[in-house]
Amino acid sequence: MKKIIPIALWLGALSLIACALLCFESDLLWKVQQQNLFLCSSLFFKQMMVTSGGMLSYLGTFFTQFFYHPWIGVVMLCGWWWLLMWLVKRAFQIPDRWMLLTLIPVGFLLIANTSLDYWIYILKLKGYFFSATIGTTVGVALLWLFRILPHNIWLRMGLVVLTVATGYPLMGAYALATALLMGIWTWRLTNARKENICVSVIALLSIIVIPLACYRYVYYQTHISDIYLTALPVFTETETLYAYYIPYYLLALYFLIMAVVRLNPTKPIKPTKPIKPILLQALLLVSLIACIWHFWYKDDNYHHELRMQRCIEQADWQGVIDEGKKQEGEPTRAIVMMHNLALSRLGLQCDMMYSFPKGSKKPNTPLHVFMYNTAGRLIYYHYGMMNECHRICMEEGVEYGWSVERLQYMARNALFNNEARATMKFLNLLRQTCYYGNWADHFEGLINRPDLMASDMETGPITHMMHYPDVQSAGDGFVEKNLMEVLSKTDANEPYFQEQAVLAAMWTRNTADFWARFEHYVNMHPNRPVPRIFQEAAYLFGNMENLSFTEELPVNKDVKENLHGFIQVMQQCNWKPNAQVRNYLYQRYGTTYYFEFFFLKDITYF
Repeated sequence: MKKIIPIALWLGALSLIACALLCFESDLLWKVQQQNLFLCSSLFFKQMMVTSGGMLSYLGTFFTQFFYHPWIGVVMLCGWWWLLMWLVKRAFQIPDRWMLLTLIPVGFLLIANTSLDYWIYILKLKGYFFSATIGTTVGVALLWLFRILPHNIWLRMGLVVLTVATGYPLMGAYALATALLMGIWTWRLTNARKENICVSVIALLSIIVIPLACYRYVYYQTHISDIYLTALPVFTETETLYAYYIPYYLLALYFLIMAVVRLNPTKPIKPTKPIKPILLQALLLVSLIACIWHFWYKDDNYHHELRMQRCIEQADWQGVIDEGKKQEGEPTRAIVMMHNLALSRLGLQCDMMYSFPKGSKKPNTPLHVFMYNTAGRLIYYHYGMMNECHRICMEEGVEYGWSVERLQYMARNALFNNEARATMKFLNLLRQTCYYGNWADHFEGLINRPDLMASDMETGPITHMMHYPDVQSAGDGFVEKNLMEVLSKTDANEPYFQEQAVLAAMWTRNTADFWARFEHYVNMHPNRPVPRIFQEAAYLFGNMENLSFTEELPVNKDVKENLHGFIQVMQQCNWKPNAQVRNYLYQRYGTTYYFEFFFLKDITYF
């Protein structure tokens, strides 16, 4: 019965964690592996080992790739956590009545992964989703070995030195933390004061000297200020954001307490009523669950963005629209852009784009993260601006390291730019991954085959957008602004492209660009009705400029009536509507270009 208790507890806890991750964070897990890169090559291994803690990152990237199928990655992660709990119980001799203590490190590691928010796009530590778990597990295994060693000072000092000397190159800071705990734990394991002093001093000297020696003679890509923190994530942008380190602080505090407090005393203890440990463990469990819930990042826009990106990668445009229907609050511009992209692919943009919630909400994070970082390369690629997409991939590859997603877009850019050798270079790299060989084979079949590209589900619509001048724009990092300004000044004898050019001119509110794009569009469709929002823009600009031909434009009667009604309400409030009037206008004219023109011109396009 005693053996069943921990198994049942661990199985129940890990089952709940797995269900929560798969139900609520499946898209996050998929995105994490997209931002990850593991190559089956000796060169990749050597590149990972150029800094201390490289083996931890190597193993982390290896396991992270299995989030391609989120359930496989979750099973592996839970497997590591099961091993960790088993080792914690053995290493610290935790009795069954305190079995819940083994769940605490798993809870903190879960928080470390689910509280990252937008760091997943810019965190430089490779394999971070597994590295903390693996480093902690190996560290606890070494602590267990330290405890069960024969009572011999030379063996224990030798293990401490060996932990740092071999562990630091492989595990970085986790080896140093393990050695430090050994130096503290020895005081509880034995009462031999002189021996304990020797072990503690050796631990401190090893922690100080060995990383310095490695910095001086082994590694050349680590700054001296970082030698004691390798293999740990760096949450520093313009300033250090210490809130993201909280799970790591709590994890360190937990093991410090476990090394100091004796849970399995050698002397018999006075029997106590079972109600007391039950209440304490219940309080502990509730506190742990509350802590996980509090730190778990639950922002709706963040999850909408992840889901839309995953659908777009699979060319599931209806999936993007379905996710858009769940939008309740103000969306980010990345959400709006991806929703408009999906509408355009389904031929519904002119009919439905203004029915979507409006706004430009800043991402809910202290980070300076914009659409450039989250969906910039995706937007540029699907709108055919390959030079801009290439620029983002190169800049981020250099700054944050290469990932599957960046290599995919580099291959796509090279394919559309007819650079066969460059395309093959990136495709061959992707063939060294576990899951993207078939993707690489598919894109290799498109090289120098414009007919196949035009009929392909992904590349086909993009071929209609390849009408930009072959230049590199002086973009300021605002993806939507840069895209619309370039698109609004370009004409093409391609209906799909020209529709986007007119919409871009409406976005910029530049009347000269609009009339040029609109005239070309109308001439291309002499026998086709002009979309209602194009009529609204033409009639609005015509009235604003008092153009003589305004009433001769192909504009429906209801479009004219809507503008007159809208202007009348605006004049009544002296063009300064309060919240009540604005809400009325939104309810009455929210799906028109008039509302878009007057009320969304000054928003910040994050």
